[in-house]
Amino acid sequence: MQIRVFGGLTEQVGGDHIEVDTPTDGSMTVGELRAAVAAAYPHLAPLLRRVTVAVDLEVARGDEPVPADAEVALLPPVAGGAGDGVPAPGRTIITGLVHPPIDVEGTLARLATPADGATAVFLGTVRDHAPGVAGVVRLDYSAYEAMAEHELERIAEQMLRAHPALSGIAALHAVGELEVGAHTVLIAAASPHRAAAFDACRDTLEAVKERVPVFKREVTTDGTARWVGLEPDDAAELAAKVDDQP
Repeated sequence: MQIRVFGGLTEQVGGDHIEVDTPTDGSMTVGELRAAVAAAYPHLAPLLRRVTVAVDLEVARGDEPVPADAEVALLPPVAGGAGDGVPAPGRTIITGLVHPPIDVEGTLARLATPADGATAVFLGTVRDHAPGVAGVVRLDYSAYEAMAEHELERIAEQMLRAHPALSGIAALHAVGELEVGAHTVLIAAASPHRAAAFDACRDTLEAVKERVPVFKREVTTDGTARWVGLEPDDAAELAAKVDDQP
């Protein structure tokens, strides 16, 4: 079985996928898949406890089955439930991955209606520092694009159901190389009154940071780089093990 990998995992395996053997009948659970990856790629084993498995663009766990023909991916910690249905007529959803710059003014113009008295906005920005490093000069964002687009839309739909007073929701995340001062994410919620807009904006941001498979790499002032979410000690240990392999 071929398994896609993303973010910092690509540097550990030297590519965008790995392969593991599957049982002759093709049956396998997520737990068995994790065990197979650890056996085939021992240098990845220390990271697997922090890696999420996605099967056909959905997060999968434990004893859930992995069909032989499924698209399977290993997702490291992302930068930073299920839904159904569609928004009611007249309620706007704007979601997606975008290459910088994010069109903030254009998005807000599309979102609000004449009946809205409030639009709450969160605008993420690349800062020039981060914990544990001297300084940051750039962030590199990559994504499991199909799953990220799907999850952004699902989150927006869920927010419209959770906050019925909303007239619209926007959730855009930048990908690519972003210099200090560039915008990384735009979350906006429009409603007739401010309370619903504020609540939905905050809830949407937290869901995006937790669930959307976008991965962040910090490029620092000393010329080094690190993947956010992969502990420095573990990353160094993995790199050493990779170098030692024939």
